[in-house]
Amino acid sequence: MKAAKRHQIPSKSGRAGSRRRGAATLDYVLVMGAVLPMAALAYYYSTRILRAVYEMTCALVCWPFM
Repeated sequence: MKAAKRHQIPSKSGRAGSRRRGAATLDYVLVMGAVLPMAALAYYYSTRILRAVYEMTCALVCWPFM
C-alpha cells in the first residue's frame, strides 16, 4: 500500500494538489511591500534620529550643571 502525502489533497478531478498553492508567495510579497518602505525610511532618517537622541542626552546630562 502506498502512503498518501500529508500536503496533497485530492481535488475533484482526481489529481493530487495543494489548496494553498501560491499563498506563501502572496504573503511574502505583502510583507516585503510593508517592510521595505519602513526599512528605507528608517535608514534615511537614522542619522537625524541619532543626532536628536545625542542632543537630548547631552541636554539631560548637562542641565543640572547649568
